Amino acid sequence: MARSKNAKRLHYIAPWTSDDKMPTDTEWLRLAKFIQTIEDDSDENTDDQGFYDGDGNPETILTSRAERWNFEGFSDLEDPAQALIAGMKRKTGDNDRKLWHKIVETDGKTYVGVAKAMEIKAGSGDATDYEEFSGHLDFIGTPKEVTTEPETPKN
Repeated sequence: MARSKNAKRLHYIAPWTSDDKMPTDTEWLRLAKFIQTIEDDSDENTDDQGFYDGDGNPETILTSRAERWNFEGFSDLEDPAQALIAGMKRKTGDNDRKLWHKIVETDGKTYVGVAKAMEIKAGSGDATDYEEFSGHLDFIGTPKEVTTEPETPKN
C-alpha cells in the first residue's frame, strides 16, 4: 500500500446561500495558502450495551459522529478562501458562519457538505511572528460522497 502526503488531500470552501444550492465549480476556493496543518478532529459518541442474544458482555455502539477539520497557518487576507472565513469572525447568527466544505481525499474520493467556521483567529500571535490564521470547519450532518471531478486548483 502506497503512502500519501497530507498535502495531496484537497480542501475547498465556498459561500453558503442555501442547503439546496451546491456551489458551481468556479465558486470553490482552495483552502491552502500558508496553511500548515489541516487535521481531522472528528468526535464520536458511543454507548456500551449488552443484549440477551449475545454472550452477556457489553459491546460498544456508535451513537453519533461529528466531523470537524482544524486548520492552522499564517494569515493572508488577500487569499479568497482565508478572506471568506475571516469575514465570519465577528458574526454570531445561526447562518452567518455557514459555508460549503469539499474534501478531495488522496484516493480521489470527494465529500461535500455544509459546515460552520468556528473559533476563527485571523491575526493573532507574538509581535515577531507572522499573523496566525486558524479555526475549524464543523460539518452539519454527514458530508455526502459525490462523483463529480473536482476542479483543478487555481491557487
